Amino acid sequence: MERPEVIINVASSLDGVIASSEGALILSTKEDWIRVHELRNSVDAILVGINTIEKDDPLLTIRYVTPKKPHPLRVILDSTCKIPLTSKILTNLENYPTLIVTAGNSSEEKIKQLEEVGAKVLKISKSQQHGYLDLTEILHKLKQGFKVNKLLVEGGSKIITQFLKLKLVDRLHIFYATLLAGTINAKPLYEEEVVVNVADTLNFKLEKIDQLEEGFIVTLKPK
Repeated sequence: MERPEVIINVASSLDGVIASSEGALILSTKEDWIRVHELRNSVDAILVGINTIEKDDPLLTIRYVTPKKPHPLRVILDSTCKIPLTSKILTNLENYPTLIVTAGNSSEEKIKQLEEVGAKVLKISKSQQHGYLDLTEILHKLKQGFKVNKLLVEGGSKIITQFLKLKLVDRLHIFYATLLAGTINAKPLYEEEVVVNVADTLNFKLEKIDQLEEGFIVTLKPK
């Protein structure tokens, strides 16, 4: 395979909401968080978009379980290189390797600042089709240049949607909390205009369903 195995993991309400316009909704239970951190511990890299960094300021480290060494590479897609230098993810980089993926026309001064604090920076072209960073090229670079054979994508909504639309996903784990969040001003699991015909939807094969104390995990593979 010319790209890593790609796994999407996401927590959702029953009505398909993963976040509000203000940021993440804490939908996972402790039992599910343990599962998530075990999953993080099984991959070579963990990927999120810059909106997740700006709104949630995550560490993307491994807790609840004994972390493997080296720690999985933390990958942030940031086309304009706007990540704040005060972000939590830019601390302790000697123990938590971090890669900022940005466009070729990003500020050289900002790139230098990121490299000075210990982050790696990778310049990638934008797709002519949709204007986002070219995910196919990113996956190829991660595989060839960073030895990433298994990649975990954790968000946000736009990033997940692009991976799904481009059919770059091998497995999808959805934790459904048994609640309704409301869809007005919400960030959906799949942020795309609704289809008119069911034949135009993305289809998946159900692998398994696991019940947790306060929710359930659905594991899917694209057809």
